[in-house]
Amino acid sequence: MKNIRKFLFFVILLLVCFASRKSFAQNEYSIDSIIQLNTYTFKIVNNEIIGNGKDFLKREAENSQFFMIGELHGNKETPEFTSAILNLLKPKGYNNFAVEIGPFSKKKLLSIIKQKNGIDSLSNFYKKYNPDDLTNPIPFFDGIDEVRMLEIAITNGYNIWGIDQEFVYAAPFLFDDIFNKTKKLKNNSKSYEKIYKEARASLLKHLTTKSKSKFNLLLKDKHILEFIAESKGVDNEVTTLLTELEKSWKIYAYGNGPTKQYFESNNSRAIMMKHYFFDYYKKALLKEPNPKMILKMGSMHTVYGKNPLAIYDIGNTLYELSILNNSKSFNLALAGRYYIRSSGEKIDRLKYVPEYEKLFKHQEENLWTLLDLRPLKKAIYNGKIKVDDKKFKKLLYRYDSVLMKTLTAATEDIRDYKN
Repeated sequence: MKNIRKFLFFVILLLVCFASRKSFAQNEYSIDSIIQLNTYTFKIVNNEIIGNGKDFLKREAENSQFFMIGELHGNKETPEFTSAILNLLKPKGYNNFAVEIGPFSKKKLLSIIKQKNGIDSLSNFYKKYNPDDLTNPIPFFDGIDEVRMLEIAITNGYNIWGIDQEFVYAAPFLFDDIFNKTKKLKNNSKSYEKIYKEARASLLKHLTTKSKSKFNLLLKDKHILEFIAESKGVDNEVTTLLTELEKSWKIYAYGNGPTKQYFESNNSRAIMMKHYFFDYYKKALLKEPNPKMILKMGSMHTVYGKNPLAIYDIGNTLYELSILNNSKSFNLALAGRYYIRSSGEKIDRLKYVPEYEKLFKHQEENLWTLLDLRPLKKAIYNGKIKVDDKKFKKLLYRYDSVLMKTLTAATEDIRDYKN
C-alpha cells in the first residue's frame, strides 16, 4: 500500500510538472509574449532618436543594404521619423535616399530648394502651379515638414532618387521648362510659342475637368501632340522627358475611361519604379559596391511578396536584390491606431485595418513603439502558434517590423510659408 501511494505521488508530480511545462510553453509562444519581448520604444528630439529603439534601428541598418520606410501619406510623423533616420544612418554607409516622385520632378524640386532662398522660391512655385488646390504639381513636398526632411537629406549629402512616375499635374511646369529650353534652339520661335500656348491651354482644360477620361484626352489632344512632336528631337533630355511623361499618362489612362484596367495601371507603375530604381542603382555601383539606400514610400509599395493589389512591388524587388547581393533588406510599416485630422477630430483606424488589432494593443502612448515581427512570424511558420486570421498573417509576412505612433495631419502648407 505504501508503495502504491509513492507511485501515485510520483505520477501526480509528473503530471503537474508536465502541465506546468505545457502552460509555460504556451505562454512563451503566445502572440502577446513574443511581441512584448521584441518591442522597442523611443522619442525623437531635434531629429535624434532617443531610447532603446535607437540601438535596434542602428543594428538593423548596419546589417542591411536597403532600409525601407512604408508610410501613410500626409502626416507630420513620417517626415519626422525619416529626418531622424537620415541623420542616424548616414554614418552607417547610407548615401542614397529614394522618394515617391518622378525623376524629372525630383530634379526640379532640388533645383528650387538649393537656391539661396529655397523655401521662399518653392512656396512661390506651388502658388503658381497650384493656386486653387486643383493641380498640385509635386505631391507631398507641398508640406513644410517634408521640405525640412529633404533639407536634412541634402545637408547630409544624400543622393536623392526620384523613382516614381511623373505625377499628372506635373505636366504644366514640365511643359513650361521644355518650352523655355527648346525655344532657344528653334529657328521659328514665334510659331513654336503659339504651339506651346495652345498645348498648355489644353493641358489645363483636361487636368481640371471632372471627366473620368481626362487622362485619355491628354494622350489624344491635337495641340498637346503637336507640342510633343515639335519638341522631341531638339534636345536629348527633353525627348526623354516627353517619352516618360507619355508613359505616365498611359498608366493613369489604364485606370480610367470606358474600360477600367486597374491591374495594368498598378503593374505598369511598379515596373516603371523598378526601371528608375535600377537607373540610379547602376550609377551608384560606379562609386561603391552594394550601395546602401533608404526608401520612403507608401507602405503598399514596400511590402515583401505581393502587395494588397496583387502586384510584386519595389519592396519585394529590393528584398530579392539584397539576397542576390548576399546582403539584407529591412522594412517597416509606419502605422498607428489613431489619426488626428486637421480639424482635431480623432479617428480610430482599427475599423479600417482590423488586422492590426493584435499590434495596436501594444502601442505606448506618447512614445514611438517599434515591434520586431520576425520572431512572431517564425513561431507561426514553425507551427508553435496557430493563427487563423489570414489578414493578420499576411500583414506579418509583408513586413519585418511595424512602427506605431498616433498620426496627425500635416497642416503646414508650403504656400503659407513666411520667412
